[in-house]
Amino acid sequence: MTQALNLNPIPYLLAIASATNLGSVATLSGNPQNILIGSFSQIGYLEFAQALTPIALVGLIGQIGLLWLLYPDVRSTQSITELPKLRYRIFKPLFSKTIAIALGLLIAFALGFPLGESALTAAALLLITQRVKPERILKQVDWNLLVLFSGLFILTQATQRLNLLGIFVPLTHTAVGLVSVVTVLSNLISNVPTVLLLQPLIEAEDTRSWLLLAASSTLAGNLTLFGAVANLIMVESAAKLGYQLTFWEHLRFGVPLTLAMVVFTYFWLH
Repeated sequence: MTQALNLNPIPYLLAIASATNLGSVATLSGNPQNILIGSFSQIGYLEFAQALTPIALVGLIGQIGLLWLLYPDVRSTQSITELPKLRYRIFKPLFSKTIAIALGLLIAFALGFPLGESALTAAALLLITQRVKPERILKQVDWNLLVLFSGLFILTQATQRLNLLGIFVPLTHTAVGLVSVVTVLSNLISNVPTVLLLQPLIEAEDTRSWLLLAASSTLAGNLTLFGAVANLIMVESAAKLGYQLTFWEHLRFGVPLTLAMVVFTYFWLH
């Protein structure tokens, strides 16, 4: 789209990746680490959404303001007279089926059904179709990222079995310590492995700590390119189209956004 309109793609790429991270903080089903937290804790779907949705909304507004400050290109008020034509087809029965399954999944989440089992059931139902061949779907799977995260999960499990978590125990007893540890670790080993690594240190009934873990691990994903899988997907997809988003370009945007949101989250939940 930006190529066809002769626009600088960088701010739009940053907007997509950061909005994905910020928006996903709102619900237990928003991202993988929240789903894990939902299974480890005793927090209900609606309780979680009520606590963290304001953070997502504030973050999205802050992101727009920061992009407006950093990239003068996006301030243009010139209207686009001619949009590029997109070629697509809509299979109405498949579309209706997808909407019905998505609504059913949200109802299951709200009623307290297990998140993982509910999501897998919905995914299995979506795959039952004669319109799209499974081979076409499997070709879209990013196997490189799956291998990367498989290695990170192995490393996480090894760290737990070797009892290397002792250095983190004192830090997780305070809200500031927990948020700081999560922010740093999320940008070293990514946010999903960070949640897996720290979850044994938090009591199941400690709702505030789980909410802090969920919010800070998700928001920390905007700090660097390595903080969240959405960033890696965005960079890889952009590279295939000939666009390069550097580590430092992302850092210039990610540092102020992440620091501001982590501070806001601390005071909101504390």
